[in-house]
Amino acid sequence: MKLFLREDKELRETEVEIRYRIRDEEVDAVISAVNSSSDVIIGIKDNGDSERLYVAKILYFEAVDRYVFAYAKAGVYRVRKTLYDIEDSLKNRSFVRISRSTVVNISAVQTISPEDSRRVRLCLKNGEYLIVARSYVNDFKAAIGMKEDRKNG
Repeated sequence: MKLFLREDKELRETEVEIRYRIRDEEVDAVISAVNSSSDVIIGIKDNGDSERLYVAKILYFEAVDRYVFAYAKAGVYRVRKTLYDIEDSLKNRSFVRISRSTVVNISAVQTISPEDSRRVRLCLKNGEYLIVARSYVNDFKAAIGMKEDRKNG
């Protein structure tokens, strides 16, 4: 695959053109990446201010008590969505549920290590660790391509 970048000061907004001979998984992955790069969710800071967060920059979402939080390199934000809604809207992006309370951005995972009791430990790019619960390990492995997805395969 070749990548061409061209700056054009006359454009009002960024344009992306994808040319391909055959639309395959690689092309679909590029389309998905481009689409998800502009996805935005509203996050609420501790002081009550709202901020637009690019979904691609979110490391993970976590449900704590009755709230859902988005964890990004820039900080932690409360979001006004349920974890189920987030998982559902981002399932075709690079996000996967790893426990009852956590949905992780696969792109934020730096290393994957086996844990005891058939669990998996993830080290994120910011150095934080998350545990993939046993009941979510197969789904996680399918999402990263380590195992065939039983639901779709």
